[in-house]
Amino acid sequence: MIWVKASQVSYDNEIAELVKVFYPGEQVAALSKSGLGVEDGKIHADLPVEDMVLETGYTREHSDSLVFFAFMQRGGTLLCEHKQAVPIQSMKDIFPEAGQTRKSNRLIKNGLKGCVFDLLTRHTGKHPKWGAMTGIRPVKLVHEMRSRGLNEADTRQELLQVYKLHPEKADLLMRIADIQKPLLDHREDKKASVYIHIPFCSSRCHYCSFPSDLISRVSDKMQAYLECLGLEIAAVMEALQRKGAQVDTVYIGGGTPTVLEHSHLEKLLKLVRQEILDRFPIREYTVEAGRPDSLDYRKLLQLKEYGVNRLSINPQSMNQETLDLIGRKHTVEELVQVCRQAREIGFDCINMDVILGLPGETGEHMEHTMKEIAALHPENITVHTLAVKRASAFKESFAQYDPSRKGLAEEMADVCQKWIDKLGMAPYYLYRQKYMLDHLENTGYAVPGKECLYNIHFMDEKRDIWAFGAGASSKIYYPREDRLERIANVKNLDEYLSRIGEMIEKKQNVLRSG
Repeated sequence: MIWVKASQVSYDNEIAELVKVFYPGEQVAALSKSGLGVEDGKIHADLPVEDMVLETGYTREHSDSLVFFAFMQRGGTLLCEHKQAVPIQSMKDIFPEAGQTRKSNRLIKNGLKGCVFDLLTRHTGKHPKWGAMTGIRPVKLVHEMRSRGLNEADTRQELLQVYKLHPEKADLLMRIADIQKPLLDHREDKKASVYIHIPFCSSRCHYCSFPSDLISRVSDKMQAYLECLGLEIAAVMEALQRKGAQVDTVYIGGGTPTVLEHSHLEKLLKLVRQEILDRFPIREYTVEAGRPDSLDYRKLLQLKEYGVNRLSINPQSMNQETLDLIGRKHTVEELVQVCRQAREIGFDCINMDVILGLPGETGEHMEHTMKEIAALHPENITVHTLAVKRASAFKESFAQYDPSRKGLAEEMADVCQKWIDKLGMAPYYLYRQKYMLDHLENTGYAVPGKECLYNIHFMDEKRDIWAFGAGASSKIYYPREDRLERIANVKNLDEYLSRIGEMIEKKQNVLRSG
């Protein structure tokens, strides 16, 4: 067990996440959240002698610098220590009379995390490519640096020296930021996106940690669910239209939205057309078809007829033995057939997901997967890195941090990159999660001009995203304060149905106050 003590700050959990990168198979926790009792920086409980404690903090020793420190001990014996001074322009920026500024918070957080990173790099011999960065939206950081006036050279230097990124990752972030720049909103824009949540699946994939219901268990409630969705969407869309806002992207996700039976799918698509497409000029309309066994020719025709112009049909792997192992109830042949049918019907933007590091797979398996996917010529490919979380069925049966798997995800990522380059795609969005193999990332690639606008805006967090359905969470952006306000719907299906008035009222209150 490794305990993290950072008594001067409130984000010790974030520092603990950084420690997990170096010790992926160990339990790591912040002492302040453990219940062991930390007061005035002193631990009021005896820890097992085999546990390690990493402590970090900072001191003000000179008028022109802060000194950050980190050390690790076990049973009272010092294992390693590190100190580093960071120059500052003005102490007023760091210790203003009325609380810390955003600039000071950023400097202190980066100083502490950088110090811990350097300590653990020296102690373990590891240098993870994402450095001291633990946030899930690293491209957003590049946009923020540029908004502060940093040029390309200064941005890259900060990524390398402050965040400790490997040059490969710094270059990747800057390339994505360049692709996104002409697609992002301007400050005066009143644009918004819509997300509609269909949290139902035909079965549960073993790696999945998203909350969803099996469609077989809730089919008798589907009519009521769609009616509640209609009430919620109509109330908000009417208000947005009155306010002069412009909705330009719609994303129906889940779950697997296309698991709905034909009549229910048509009801959903009619609802979207009536309440959104007929009100606003929509540029992009995505449906997460997800699993090919949820689709047939009739459903594809319905999607096309009602204006859907982007589909996500996700194989995850093109190796049948892997699909069987991870609980995907479809065949490789079914996926190929569905993709060909979608092309016949006229869909010209198809995304396909793959996952690096699935159980039993090697670089050779990924080579086969990418060769088969390339033959289908998708416009988007999203490369995910396996991240087994507590809510997944794999959590107890699959040792994702088995030492024999070290470097496997990176090897598979290199295979993906070779084929993605052949397809003429470029990276256009990226995000990270906890527990990812080899400390990697999830990256979306697109043929130029086919980037998913919804994905870009969702990660950028500079516009309103109105989300509807059980478990959906809207994010309302206030540009003057540069902040987000979340409006979360209840997750439980029965609660959503019985409390739909409350869900609508919360959104209307935000609309009235804005």
